[in-house]
Amino acid sequence: MSTKLKGTISLLTFACLLAACSLESEIKTNTLNTTTDTSITNQNENVLTVLTVESSSREPVPNLKITLSDVLTGKEIHSVVSSNEGEAQLNGLEEGKTYLITASISESNYPSVEKLTFKNSNPYHVIIMNSNSNQNIEVPTVMQNPELPNGCEITSLTAVLNYYGLQVTKTDMADNYLPQQNFRFEEGIQFGADPNVAYTGSPYEKRATSYVFAAPIVKAAKSVISDNNLSLQVTNASGQSPHEILNLVKQGVPVVMWVTLDLSEPRKNSGWIIDGTDQYHEMYQNLHAVVLMGYSENKVTIMDPLKGKVEHDKQDFLTSYEELGKQAVAIHK
Repeated sequence: MSTKLKGTISLLTFACLLAACSLESEIKTNTLNTTTDTSITNQNENVLTVLTVESSSREPVPNLKITLSDVLTGKEIHSVVSSNEGEAQLNGLEEGKTYLITASISESNYPSVEKLTFKNSNPYHVIIMNSNSNQNIEVPTVMQNPELPNGCEITSLTAVLNYYGLQVTKTDMADNYLPQQNFRFEEGIQFGADPNVAYTGSPYEKRATSYVFAAPIVKAAKSVISDNNLSLQVTNASGQSPHEILNLVKQGVPVVMWVTLDLSEPRKNSGWIIDGTDQYHEMYQNLHAVVLMGYSENKVTIMDPLKGKVEHDKQDFLTSYEELGKQAVAIHK
């Protein structure tokens, strides 16, 4: 090979090497720019990490639907399912803006809803869930006797409020929040309140007294919650099926329920004319209110304000609930 040809090949090789080096440099530069752009984007993106934990054990609660919504319009901004570690990341937040954070299982009608003002300096939020995989809620025992021999409804409500941390007594609830009115007589005829409106008589009395259904207990609960600025919600769950009631407990929601004292058939005797109407209310003789706090395949666990924490046959209990008209109150976050 001639010296001239060798020189030509060497020049070509050198030119190729220069081109390759130039291309590699361009690729590196573009990659660096892309990485830098991504880094800047990540730094500017406001991300909130939500951690969901169980109230008593403080263990992570996995697989919850976590939703970010605008507090004013209610419009959903971002939604994600939490990990097995109870962690979820929400995007699209703005510094200093207030949002609603909702946590629920997919079929839940009773989510946990909390208000949050986002700050980049604190990009974490913990939601305490009252869920329990064993379907057992630790509602404290509150006995109605001796003060309230006919105050099972307001005592059961007090136990649920105590469970959520409100330090209120059954007598405070009876005196200040339970809607009440007295019996009155005209020409030997007894008149009293509609149990869906108010308690007739006094829960402190053993005789000449009555009871209330769910609506007045809902009213009492909402009033005391409002007075104490608590982030609790109250739902009149009356009419819900046994399956729906059990699902509430599965979600960690204790339920005040109306059954009979011994889970036998409801018995009626005597009664009164409902004020302002010509309707006669025949009085239940064995009505009772308790808190459903847990269940298993064949049993339910209740907080009975006459007996404390007891177990009953699940089917007998739910049948009594149905026979007494499906009266129930749910308090939840």
